[in-house]
Amino acid sequence: MKTGILNFFKTFKLLTSPGGIEGFAAIKYAEYAKDSPLMRDSYKELAAKATAEIQKGKILEVGAGPGFLAIELALLSPELKITCLDVSDTMIETALNNAREYSIAEKIEFKRGDAARMPFEDSEFDFVISGGSLHHWKKPKKVFNEVYRVLKEGKKALVSDLRKDAPKEQVDAVAKEIGSKFMRWGLRKSFSEAYTAQEIKNLIRDTEFRDYKVDVEDISLNIWLAK
Repeated sequence: MKTGILNFFKTFKLLTSPGGIEGFAAIKYAEYAKDSPLMRDSYKELAAKATAEIQKGKILEVGAGPGFLAIELALLSPELKITCLDVSDTMIETALNNAREYSIAEKIEFKRGDAARMPFEDSEFDFVISGGSLHHWKKPKKVFNEVYRVLKEGKKALVSDLRKDAPKEQVDAVAKEIGSKFMRWGLRKSFSEAYTAQEIKNLIRDTEFRDYKVDVEDISLNIWLAK
């Protein structure tokens, strides 16, 4: 369930620019992500899933937001070379400042760019991860194909997001942990914009990926892909 709460706040579009969360909304989200124990535990949980698969090499995070997932990855596996991609100038600046606070800014590269047209070479990364940005992708098939392109042969990706058909009682339990009525409304809106496991499978069938599985958790989906 912790991964699910991360997915909600990562994808909730309070006030957005055409390319992603910017300005005041980005700052407020980043503050919440930093101060919320639920959020911080969620980043650690997702980072642990990734580092169980890769401990060294080049890893790309798509939709990095305020950078806390990348920070947890760097803390868990110091030999990883981490690149973070985000379309938001505000998020990139915030993420860099957060990495500096942990004295690990030199271990993480932050790049601005569109996930549907990634500014990377073919077969550049040993692992790709994305936490909670999938239902924010305007062109998901193109993004999945870009993930495929930048992955090295035989390597894996992990895309985690909310699931649209999560049990109501579990969604309600998460909502009770959120103090703001506005944020609780946003939680339910985010679920309505997410995917079911079957919808994800149908979507991925139209991409370059042929080796994939979708793991269902309490309120989340973990999509494992291999090139």
